[in-house]
Amino acid sequence: MANKGEQGLPGLNQAAGGEVDLEWEERKKDEAIARRRSRGGEEKVGLTITSLMDIMTILLVFLIISATSDPLNVTQGLHMQLANSTASVTPKDDSIPIVITRAHIVLDNKAIVSVNCTVDGGECTEPDFEKLNKCEVNPTDDICSKEVKFEVDKQDKEKSDPNSLIIEPLRKELDRLVKQQIQENEALQRKFKGIVTLVADKEIPFRLLMEVIYTAGKVGVRGKGGLSQFRFAIMKTGGN
Repeated sequence: MANKGEQGLPGLNQAAGGEVDLEWEERKKDEAIARRRSRGGEEKVGLTITSLMDIMTILLVFLIISATSDPLNVTQGLHMQLANSTASVTPKDDSIPIVITRAHIVLDNKAIVSVNCTVDGGECTEPDFEKLNKCEVNPTDDICSKEVKFEVDKQDKEKSDPNSLIIEPLRKELDRLVKQQIQENEALQRKFKGIVTLVADKEIPFRLLMEVIYTAGKVGVRGKGGLSQFRFAIMKTGGN
């Protein structure tokens, strides 16, 4: 009896060993699959973060350009009255606005240069501006027949020359702004168009407009563009 029991033990041990080997192989397979899934998950997370950073950078640059290139936010008041026109040209929203009021030349929402106003040689007052705004309605007012001048002080001209056409503070600020916009457009793989929208009070004389345009025309980066196109903002009135 003892011999028969001893002969059956190897068969039992072999069967038990086979079950252990199968279970061990299954565990190894499960562990390998889990490791592969874990590595694959880490790689996907890394790619997702990189893609989101690229998108956020592009959106940020786009918003900066949009915020600094809208020339249409014009508030009319005592120092700013746009000229009227029946023109129906669609305004450009990708230009650099230069605002010329009766008190300042404004660029990038900052007053860059003061504009001096005189009436028959005397300094303009607030009541003078109010009367000027009513000249179209009441042309018989005494100020409507007087000589009104708007000009930049000679200290703000190139080499302090009163006859110079270059307004130095405006040139320097335009140079900074143009270089900044060229870099932003390059980041977005867009071409810098070099368009200027002049938002000028209707009383600003041709001489001052010419000085602003001439100054802007001197600004640019060689091989990358400058300011070469100019448009005027007006207040659209009746007409087809």
